[in-house]
This record gives sequence, C-alpha cells and structure tokens, in this order.
Amino acid sequence: MNLLIDIGNSKSKIAITKDYTILKEIHSSSKLIKKIKELFSNYKITHSSLSNVSIPNIELIEFLKTNSYFFDLKKNNHLPFKNPYKEGLVGDDRLALVCAAHKDYPNENVLIIDIGTCITYDIKTKNNEYLAGGISPGLGLRYDSISQKAFLIKKINPTYPKSMRAFDTESSVNLGTFLGTQLEIEGFIKKYSSEYDDLKVIITGGDSNYLSGKIKNTIFTTSNYVFKGLEFLIDTNK
Repeated sequence: MNLLIDIGNSKSKIAITKDYTILKEIHSSSKLIKKIKELFSNYKITHSSLSNVSIPNIELIEFLKTNSYFFDLKKNNHLPFKNPYKEGLVGDDRLALVCAAHKDYPNENVLIIDIGTCITYDIKTKNNEYLAGGISPGLGLRYDSISQKAFLIKKINPTYPKSMRAFDTESSVNLGTFLGTQLEIEGFIKKYSSEYDDLKVIITGGDSNYLSGKIKNTIFTTSNYVFKGLEFLIDTNK
C-alpha cells in the first residue's frame, strides 16, 4: 500500500492507496505526524510520497524514510517528464499534477488548472515537456480581499450567479468574483488552445466543484489529482 501526503497552503490531505484506488483519506490541519504514525500501525504501508508547498517538515520526512520507501518531488527522484526549472522554482503540487497528466495523457498536450487557495496553470506538451503557467488568487482569496478591504462589505458565501444582473451587494460580489474567475480561466484556455494543438484541459482543486459544468470542453476531475501524481511518482521510481 502507498501513503500519499499533500501538504497545501491551508490544510493537509493524506491518502492510503493501492493501484490508484483511495482506500482511506484524511484531511488534517494539526497533529499530522501523529495521524501518519497511526496509519502505519493500521495499514501495511510499503511506499510513501510527499508534496509539500508549506514549511519543510524534516521530522516527517525522516519518519517516512525510516519506515517506507520514500519519494518526493526533489531532484534526487526521477520525474517522468522534462522539467526545465531549478528545484524550488515550481511548487511540489504543480509537479505532482503534471505527473498525473502524464500518466493519463502521455502523448498529448494538456493544460492543468488547479483551483485552490491560488489558481495555477500548467502545460504538459505532447513531447513530454513541462511549461509552468500563471498563478492568480483563488476564489477564497478574492472573496476575502473584498471583505477585508471594503469596509461596508461583509464576508459573503460564494454562490454562482443566476444572471448577469445584480440586485444587491451580495449578488454584485458573486457576479464579479465568480464570473470574473470563470472568464479568466476561459481566457487562459483560449490562449493556450491557440498555441497547442488538440489541447486537453483538466480542471482540479478543492474549489473546482464551484465551476463544475460551467466551462465547456474541459475535464473536471476530483480534488485528489495530486494523489494520482504522487502514486505515479512512486511507480516511476520503483
């Protein structure tokens, strides 16, 4: 069995997997190592893999190295695509997503859009080259920036607008924020599609469900696409 860990900007996700099937998934914001030790006690874990865009956790890495065959997205492990960037210039999560895209579409041009704390855009070409794209604020950051900087606007729950007309402050914010985000994403898709033939577009991330079905000609996958990339990293380096 594999233990896969995705440490993000706001929370951590842990999965026990076998043959790309998630057997158990945990979301955690604290006591990460304690929970991982419990998983090792309860499951026959042989391999582990880590994506971390937060503060390096040396204790965690040493535990994983001691108790399993451990792989991360650093230069000492082989990445199954051509990566022109120096270590640290691109986040682990983005590299893991490109691993997943390579597993699913090894000979095709792919745009991976990850809608989380931030929105990231990454290209994997049909020649198996990785090209990093843009980073912009995610939905949560956009809503928070309005409520924190605009004195008269309180925090608003994200709701997809029902029309192009707003009737009050809340509907105006939802219209501007949601539709603005959607139009940004559609603009990136249009731009990249003009440069890469037969481009497949994968949309993933914790907030991707808000726009599921709203953007045409895209493949909406689960928020666990990083896990698929981490498991493929293990398979590639075994």
